[in-house]
Amino acid sequence: MGSKREAVVIGAGKMGRGFCAEILASAGCHLTFVDSDETRVERLLHAGSYTIYKARKTYFETVTIEGFDALPLSREGEISDLVARRGVLVMIAVPSQQIEKVASLLCVCIARKAMETPEEPLDILLCINEIDAKRRLIACFEGMLGGSALEYAQRRVGIVETVAICMCPELPDNLAERDPLGVLTNGYPEMPMDATAFKGEPPRSEKIRLTYHLAAEAHRKMYTFNTAYASIAYLSSPKHYVWATEAMKDPEIQQSVLDALAESTIGLCGEYGFTREEMAAWNERILAVIDNPLLGDTINRLGSDTPRKVGPQDRLVGAALLCLKHGGDPATLARVIAYAYRYPASDDPRTAAFMRFIESEGIETALERYSRLALRNQLHRRIREIYEKLEDPA
Repeated sequence: MGSKREAVVIGAGKMGRGFCAEILASAGCHLTFVDSDETRVERLLHAGSYTIYKARKTYFETVTIEGFDALPLSREGEISDLVARRGVLVMIAVPSQQIEKVASLLCVCIARKAMETPEEPLDILLCINEIDAKRRLIACFEGMLGGSALEYAQRRVGIVETVAICMCPELPDNLAERDPLGVLTNGYPEMPMDATAFKGEPPRSEKIRLTYHLAAEAHRKMYTFNTAYASIAYLSSPKHYVWATEAMKDPEIQQSVLDALAESTIGLCGEYGFTREEMAAWNERILAVIDNPLLGDTINRLGSDTPRKVGPQDRLVGAALLCLKHGGDPATLARVIAYAYRYPASDDPRTAAFMRFIESEGIETALERYSRLALRNQLHRRIREIYEKLEDPA
């Protein structure tokens, strides 16, 4: 390992092993994966290396990740030993539902650093696909820590938001047979990080772009990249498409995605000062990333966890409200949201529970609960009217 900087990646799923691992390895870090799945940890330790397959439309570019360690989440003592080291970075790459669980582990590490090295900074990088992730993590620390540990967290812990314009679909069977731990990504070339949030030295790499406008970039990513994928998923469901690239060949869906991006653009330009020209170039770039046949992304995967995706700040409702705020008419976004509220449950338990709630309590109550839209809200009325006109796709 030599003089390599230590980076602890909490979450050894596809995003953690893929985009996050590549970014941190490019910055010269030695990686230790931490994961709740002990079988996955054992497989990583046994393999010693794995391959990232970056889809380039006509071929796969490969990157080998090797020389890493791995620990199960339950080994708090060893994890805190790592985090106690000077200059360590922590990257959180877990689903948003696991923030509280990860926060509990980090509180053990923070309390130890507060006691042993109270002037040593600790930077925690967030690679979580939720606008509100930083606020939630801070709330966890404030609720779980006290005294000198809380004071240390507030003074010396940097919670650094990042922007991950990266998709990690399932690895095709032929590649999975070659490397069962391999990860497929869209190969997006960089990760913006909030330059203002670091308490210690930021990692340096051509793949890391430090920005002083993280909120603008995070919302632009969420309300374009994620909005486009959600639009494809929910509008495709009644047509029974299986693959995202297949759906994007449908002229009606293709136009709806363009219209949804145009509505998001109104809000993003008004709120963050992007020019129409900047957004046009950005949207073209996003569509090029999405329209990649080698990614093999499915409608089922893109539409999963529907209750999160219709949340008040997420890719659909958040974009629509921002469009309204700046004088736009989010007609297409409202239609996509209505389709999301009729999305078949498939094999996703969270979406299944969401659909059961709608069936038992009705669309009005569901919009208030999941999207935080009051009955009098203009967007609430618009979505409800469209929803009630839709035939049940089942």
